Amino acid sequence: MVQEKNTLHVIGFYKFNYGNQYFERDHHADFDLIKAANYNYVGSILGYGITEKVTLESEFGYFINKTQVYNIEPLYTLRGYGFSNAIVSLKSGLYSNHFKRVYFTASLGAKIPFSTRPKVIDGVELPIELQPTIGAYGMVIQSFFVKENSGKGLRYFVTNRVEVNFPNKQDYHQGTAVFTSFFISKHIMSPKIKGDWTVILQVRNEFRARDKRGCCFRESTGGTLFYISPQINYSIKEKWNISTLFEIPCYQYFNGTQLGTRFGITCSVSRMINLVK
Repeated sequence: MVQEKNTLHVIGFYKFNYGNQYFERDHHADFDLIKAANYNYVGSILGYGITEKVTLESEFGYFINKTQVYNIEPLYTLRGYGFSNAIVSLKSGLYSNHFKRVYFTASLGAKIPFSTRPKVIDGVELPIELQPTIGAYGMVIQSFFVKENSGKGLRYFVTNRVEVNFPNKQDYHQGTAVFTSFFISKHIMSPKIKGDWTVILQVRNEFRARDKRGCCFRESTGGTLFYISPQINYSIKEKWNISTLFEIPCYQYFNGTQLGTRFGITCSVSRMINLVK
């Protein structure tokens, strides 16, 4: 959603993701080159209300690590780290009906890599999967639909995000990614429960097209995933929000043979600041 005019919305988050099972299309594969992989990522989102209907937003983040443990003797580990991409967007409130509590917002942004050179550690250029950024510019298109039922403390969200990437300097072209999420949130109103709590259930789909190197597609890239993500949020004086989200894949389909996701955890803290006051 767009921010109120002269209001700053600050979000800081941490994300952990782990995988240890290969998939060939939608079933487990016997391939076991990598024993396990994980990453730790910290990021920030800043949104500023320029007008009542236009918000300027920025995203950026840093990989503390992107690690792969290879299933060989002795065990061999490769680890990447570094800044990822910055995304600068303009978000516009295209439709709002306060009587029906229906809102629609869209945004368009530019993806800017922090580096266009591949990460090299100890003289070894890391594989694409461990690079903190592909080093390519791109576009990010988003839409947000919200329907509220204040009487029941319910909110329904549908969000879409499309990431279009351009080839990098090494002529590697990461496939377009499309993320679609449906949320149901319920504000907990009970004298038996202290504090301002909200529970959220998210169902998310991720589609990624195949990557290309030069004129050739990489076979074992791209696919479709579905996640179920329960989340709990605690609000403090309607200014601070603390959230924890668990990501559980319920369906994974990969082109070729790829390492899948076992689970993910995201923790975030956000703060609304009225700069006029």
